[in-house]
Amino acid sequence: MARAWPRDHHWIRAANEPLPTSRMNYAVEPHGGAVIFRLLEPRLNASHAPELKAALTVLAHEHQAPVIVDLSAVQTLDSAVLSALLLLRRLLEGQNRPLALVAPTPGVQSVFSLSRLNEIFTLMQSIDEALLYLQNQASLLMKKKVEEEEEEDFEEEEWDEEDLEDWEEEEEDWDEEWDEEDWEEEEWDEEDWEEEDEDWEEEDEEEDEE
Repeated sequence: MARAWPRDHHWIRAANEPLPTSRMNYAVEPHGGAVIFRLLEPRLNASHAPELKAALTVLAHEHQAPVIVDLSAVQTLDSAVLSALLLLRRLLEGQNRPLALVAPTPGVQSVFSLSRLNEIFTLMQSIDEALLYLQNQASLLMKKKVEEEEEEDFEEEEWDEEDLEDWEEEEEDWDEEWDEEDWEEEEWDEEDWEEEDEDWEEEDEEEDEE
């Protein structure tokens, strides 16, 4: 007769085995010139981190609009989730796209305060407030980009002008050197002519003596 496992038996996870992943509920929707990423899990932890990072990476690469992360349904989260949000922030910064986190619950707000990430992330109380903020940020980023491009163009033009001035100076130096060398050649020819003239005079004197 086969022995039955006791009902209170639990599998023990080996230390080198990864945490099991959990399916994460979330939604992505465009709204008012931005894209909203809604987290629909009340408790987010390390088991959700792989899927969350993958979803946020896709969000950063497939959408070009500013991003709002809606935290209103989240009651608790851990450092692995914060790491995923930091990844999203870094990806968006590389594309000059603003990010806002919206409607953090008291538990989530406490985590951000304790980790001091509230000084890094922009936390808003509503979607409308976040949309207004993102519009202003997008305008500032566009203005900054235009100014940087104009500054680069000016530096290129200034470099071309300096390069032209250097070339003109080199050309003038070359002309001066050429004139001096040509003068030295002419002077050398004159000396050579004088030597030949003296030789002719000596030959004439010898003929007269004969």
